[in-house]
Amino acid sequence: MTRLTRDPELSQRAPRLQIAIAGGDTAQSRNLQKRVALVERLAAGLAGKRVLDCGCGAGAYTRAYAERGAHAIGVEYSLDKLRQARGHGPAPGEPGPTFLHADVSQLPLRARSIDVVVFNEVLEHVPDEHTALVEASRVLAPGGVLIVLSPNRLYPFETHGVSLKHLGTKLPAHTPLIPYVPLPLGLHLFDYWARNYWPWQLRRQLRAAGLTIHHTSFITQTLENISGTQPRLLAAAAPTLRIVLGVLERVPGVNAFVSVSQVIAAHPAR
Repeated sequence: MTRLTRDPELSQRAPRLQIAIAGGDTAQSRNLQKRVALVERLAAGLAGKRVLDCGCGAGAYTRAYAERGAHAIGVEYSLDKLRQARGHGPAPGEPGPTFLHADVSQLPLRARSIDVVVFNEVLEHVPDEHTALVEASRVLAPGGVLIVLSPNRLYPFETHGVSLKHLGTKLPAHTPLIPYVPLPLGLHLFDYWARNYWPWQLRRQLRAAGLTIHHTSFITQTLENISGTQPRLLAAAAPTLRIVLGVLERVPGVNAFVSVSQVIAAHPAR
């Protein structure tokens, strides 16, 4: 059995953010369709599989997995969001997902009972991401896959936004180069709402939780004003920019700097 330990470099040398459970929904139409299609591809199909949507929010992604034939389970810590998720019942004749109130670091599920676990822009909001990843590994069935979509710190914008420390002034999400500020300095300058991972940092996190990585890639924004603060000029240019980003997303090397999120698929190393 693989021994699960924290990566010493992550737990001792790297500065740590104190993160509270939070997060918004990213289920705008284009973004949802793009990400669900990616999850379906990385999972080699969803039909008939047990899919766990960790931090499911209002449940749009969980319902989308169910519509593709999955036995979908959404786990959410926020009771307000859970009520929203449960309030959207399936259409007549459509399969319905199950929604549970739980912490992703303490999943109320049997070991080796899930085929696909998804963290879609959630891991960066979890107070203890190592424990959450260990839990994901625990519930994955043999041959199962963990799919993580999480912020890419090579992207020059901090889309969650940050606030100036002691002033409380929130900087716009389109403020450039915030992710490139070294974290030891950033902790003196900013209040962070979420983590932002260098690609190699997130990979180490998964390996430290006993997972073997078999896919890495990047995914670009769909420019649907998910943050609610999109400048008008950017909104006007969005149709053209989507085409450009769609092309650049497929260019190795370049995609790492134009993509808002990184994508990792892994399976338990056991």
